[in-house]
Amino acid sequence: MEKSKIKMPTGAIVACIIVVLFMVAAVFGIGLLLYNNLSENEASVSDPTETPLVTSQPTAVVQSTPDMFAYTDNQASTNAVTDVIARCKAAVVSIDVAVEHNQDTVDYGSGSGVIVTSDGYIVTCNHVVEGGDVISVYLDDGTMYEATLIGADSVTDIAVVKIDAKDLPFAEIGSSSSLVVGTEVYAIGNALGVLANTVTDGIVSGLDREISVEGQGMTLLQTSAAVNSGNSGGGLFTADGALIGIVNAKSSGSSIEGLGFAVPIDIAMPVVNDLVTYGFVKGRPFLGVSTQDVSYGVGFFFTDTYPQVVEVFEGGSADVAGILPNDIITAIDGIAVSSGSELRTLICTYDVGDTVTVTIMRGTETLYITVTLLERTE
Repeated sequence: MEKSKIKMPTGAIVACIIVVLFMVAAVFGIGLLLYNNLSENEASVSDPTETPLVTSQPTAVVQSTPDMFAYTDNQASTNAVTDVIARCKAAVVSIDVAVEHNQDTVDYGSGSGVIVTSDGYIVTCNHVVEGGDVISVYLDDGTMYEATLIGADSVTDIAVVKIDAKDLPFAEIGSSSSLVVGTEVYAIGNALGVLANTVTDGIVSGLDREISVEGQGMTLLQTSAAVNSGNSGGGLFTADGALIGIVNAKSSGSSIEGLGFAVPIDIAMPVVNDLVTYGFVKGRPFLGVSTQDVSYGVGFFFTDTYPQVVEVFEGGSADVAGILPNDIITAIDGIAVSSGSELRTLICTYDVGDTVTVTIMRGTETLYITVTLLERTE
């Protein structure tokens, strides 16, 4: 029996060949791709010039050389500041004032002062020493001296005392006329009357401030440096150590942090020179009396305080006009006065040669005495 032969169509054979070729090509392509990827990975690991995207090792920090930066010697700067402050502190003193009562001395108050000459002349405030009988001065090193009052001026609130000493450190006098708001300053004084030579810093925060101190209108410097009771009479210094003010006032209150004021040195020094040379300020009108404050009964339940004449200076304004010891002065040109300080302040608002009417209580009489104001000569 003859076997039958099966013949495949020519088209089917061609299709099979094409499929086989595609399969071979695909296998070859995948193998080539895997080979290339493996080669690239090996190259990336073995190439030391390449930086991996992720690494567990810390990145090294390149150190810059010192020449790349500008350095400040903080210690040198600090030393310069402390040297200036030390020099200023050495010229500032603490002052205690006492009064004599029944043969005993009673503490009266405390303040500060600034040495302005090597032989012991010290500037302070009039209100620090006014009314005091014993003035004790303490240097920065704690050495104590008893001081003599050379002269005082209530108009500028400046006074000068002197101690018997030599070769003292003294302040370098600056100029207040060249100051501007923002100038750095140091206030040095006997804060609270117990913290000798306390240093506070700040700036000049105001110029030509019209302030009333102890009833006297004054033109003062304002500073943001902390000022406390006891600082009066101390120094206000610039950052280079120049004395540019005498601290004399502070303002405080529940809503005020504290405002400090100082007599400009350009105002203070001419007064100091006159006080040292003459014991008083030349060119000022002078009533020619010394007074004490006394209480005087007015009505049944209250009393007022007035200045009573203790001494009348021979040849002075009051002597010529007929004012006598024990007279009580109540007013000048109708303006009431309640203390010797107010009397002196009011008199200084006039000029030499002016005529004023002084209201006097003499015993049970009220007198109105016309006085021509003369210049003080001694």
